[in-house]
Amino acid sequence: MPFLKQFSSIIFFIFFTVSHFFSQSVKESALLKKYAPAQLKQDAELMKNIVLAMHPVIGIYNSRDYYINLFDNYIGSLNDSLNEKQFRIKTKIILDQLHCGHTEALLSKAYYKEAAKQTYNFSPYFFIPIKNKVYMLAALNKKKDTLLKKGVEVISINGIATDSILRYSKRFISSDGFNQTGKDHYLQLGFNAFYPSLFGRPDTFTVDYLAGTKVKRVKYKSIKLKTIPPIPLTINVDSTFKHYHLAKMEFGYLDEEKVTMHLKLDAFSRKRSKMAYRKIFRQLKKNKTENLILDLRNNGGGSLENCYDLLSYLLDTAQTQTLRTSIRSYPYKKYTALPAIFKVMRFGIGLISKKKTINDTDNFVYTIKPRKKNHYNNKIFVLINGGSFSASCLVAAYLKANKKAVFVGEETAGAIEGCNAGITPYYTLPNTKAKIRMPAFRVVHDVSPAITGHGIMPDYVIEYSINDILNRKDLEISKVKNLIQLSK
Repeated sequence: MPFLKQFSSIIFFIFFTVSHFFSQSVKESALLKKYAPAQLKQDAELMKNIVLAMHPVIGIYNSRDYYINLFDNYIGSLNDSLNEKQFRIKTKIILDQLHCGHTEALLSKAYYKEAAKQTYNFSPYFFIPIKNKVYMLAALNKKKDTLLKKGVEVISINGIATDSILRYSKRFISSDGFNQTGKDHYLQLGFNAFYPSLFGRPDTFTVDYLAGTKVKRVKYKSIKLKTIPPIPLTINVDSTFKHYHLAKMEFGYLDEEKVTMHLKLDAFSRKRSKMAYRKIFRQLKKNKTENLILDLRNNGGGSLENCYDLLSYLLDTAQTQTLRTSIRSYPYKKYTALPAIFKVMRFGIGLISKKKTINDTDNFVYTIKPRKKNHYNNKIFVLINGGSFSASCLVAAYLKANKKAVFVGEETAGAIEGCNAGITPYYTLPNTKAKIRMPAFRVVHDVSPAITGHGIMPDYVIEYSINDILNRKDLEISKVKNLIQLSK
C-alpha cells in the first residue's frame, strides 16, 4: 500500500537521522581517542619523510643515515594503539634528537579545543627547579601556606624522586645543539605544568622534603584549575624606564648622570623597532653614555631584520650572515598551509642579499653594514641566560666574535654557530591531525660557523640560589654595576 510504503520511508528516515545524530553526540573524546598502529605508523612515516626532505640540521650534529635509522626504529616500535598525547610524547623524544629548538610536535586543534574546557588537578604549591634540585617557591593561597615553607628542598613528589622527574622532563624540551641551560630554563618556567602532565594528577599530593637533615612528608589536596598561573619568577623592570610596547623593548638610565643605560629587549619585534633604535641611539650619542647594558635574557628571538638593524649601531666593520636552504618549495605541500609564503620569502631575501648556489643548496648572504650616524662606540655589557634563543643569539654571537662586549649570565639556549629557522611551517599529520613545526632555513653565523653544539658563553657566570630568587635579586645587573665600578 502506498501509504504504508510512505510511512515506512518516514520511519526509516527518522530512525537514520536520530541514529546519526546520536552517534555524533557521543563522538569519542579527542582526549581519549586511540589510533591504530597502522595509523600511527603512517603519520610517523610522513614525519620522517618531511624531516629528511627539508630539515636543515641533517648532517650537522648527526648524519642522514643516523636519522633514517632513528625514525625507522621509532616507526617499528609503534605496535600498540595510542591516544594523541601518548603519540606526542613518543614523537617529542625522537624530535629532540634533531638538536633543534625550532622543531616542535604539537597536539591537534581538536585536542587543544577540548582540553581547554577541562579542569585539572594541580598542586597548590609552586615548585621550582634550580641546579637539579627542586624547591618550594610560593603558594597559590598565601593565607593557607602552612604545610610547606618557602625555600624548602623537595625530595620527591607523589613517590617519584625529583631528580628523576627533572631528567625525564628535560627529554621533552628541545634546544639547539647539546645545550642544557635552555632545557633548564624552560623546565624552570613550566615545571608546575610539566610534572603533573607527565606523572599524573592525583586528588592528594604526597611530598617529601628536607627539614634540616631529616626527610619529612606532607599530604594535601589538589586544586582544580583550567591552567596553572604563570610562575612568579620575573624581575620587574624599573618603573621609570620608557617602554616601546610594539617594539617590545624598554630602556632607562641607572644613574642621574646618564653614564649607564639599561636596554631590555623582550623580543626582536617586527613592529616599530627602527623608530625605537633611532631614538635610543640618538639619546646615547647626545648624553655621551659610557656604558650600554644590552639585556637579552629571556629573549626568544624574532625578526632577523631587527637584529641587523641593532647590530648596525654596534659593529665596527661590515659582517655577513647567511641563510641556507636546500629546498625550492615545501615538500609534501598538501599537508601544510600557505606553501606560497616560502617562495615569497625566498624572493624577498634574494632582493636584499647575494645568492650563491653550491650543489643543490642556495646560500643567501646578507651584509650587515655599520652606521655612521649615532653609532655606539663605548662599552657594551650583554646579559644572557638559558632563555636567550634564536635571533637574540645571532646578536650575541656577532658581538662576541667581534669582541665588542662583556657577557654576563649563563650559556644561551641558541648555538653560537647558528640555528634552523627563517620560516617554520606547520605540517598536519593525516590521522592524528597532530602538527609538526619544521624549519626551512639554516641561519648561519658567518663570524663563528664552526659546529660546537653549544651557545654563547658568558665571561662572568651567574648562578642563582633559591634565596636569590625568593628575594627577587638581579644578580646580572649587580655584577655589571660592580664591573663598571671596578673599571673607574
